[in-house]
Amino acid sequence: MGIAEVIPGISGGTVALILGVYERLIKAISSFDYELIHLLLERKLNLAWSRIDGNFISILFMGMLLSIYSLSALILFTMDAYPIAFRSFLSSLLFCSVFIEPLKPKLSRSFFIGLIISLIICGLLFLMPSRELIDISPWYLFFSGFFAVTALVVPGISGSFILLLLGTYSFVLGAVRDIDMEIILIFLSGAVIGLLSIVRLIKILYEKQKALLLSIFFGLIIFCIPLIWQNQPMDTIYVSNLQPFLIGSFLGIVLVLFFKYIGKS
Repeated sequence: MGIAEVIPGISGGTVALILGVYERLIKAISSFDYELIHLLLERKLNLAWSRIDGNFISILFMGMLLSIYSLSALILFTMDAYPIAFRSFLSSLLFCSVFIEPLKPKLSRSFFIGLIISLIICGLLFLMPSRELIDISPWYLFFSGFFAVTALVVPGISGSFILLLLGTYSFVLGAVRDIDMEIILIFLSGAVIGLLSIVRLIKILYEKQKALLLSIFFGLIIFCIPLIWQNQPMDTIYVSNLQPFLIGSFLGIVLVLFFKYIGKS
């Protein structure tokens, strides 16, 4: 999930769904509430830890932080040196992921309504030009974290892609690479507040409109695939690039099958 959060075009929420930990993740994050504060004030630490599924969420986030820090420089290099293979890998990964549970489509009225909603969202994202800013204020950085963190709980919408649209992607990833704690803490403070806000809405929808929500996730993942190729110059997509395209696509398929295997084990 940490790797997915770094890559523009793929969501950590998508990986959580593939691995079968999505619902548990939503429940764990939504348990950060007033009752938890009450337990902490009464020093009932064991109950508080149990309430937030502490073992699960701490191991998950440690793994994410480790992968983000250790692989950020490698991902930046790969995006620049092997753009066709990299984008085809992401496209294949996203496309194949929607045909395994729980995203495997089930035709119904909710499914088609969800497709329409997701198409509108992705259409708006596609029309927004991506940019990179140099002079970024602390407040803008804070709200970048607030909006980008939605990708953790909304499969299909890439937090890194949102950062690209906001113009803060390279700035934030460079801060992670260089361990610039001031920038990282401002960004994370916005992310934490955003996460605790949106996860409650997702939890309500997951409990009351699960079929509709999964169909929206399905559409977001499918319709976000063109966003991966949005800034790829058309004159670079020729037969000469067929080999890196096929290699990237093959690796995407292999990774989805690997995720599926892990999710069942």
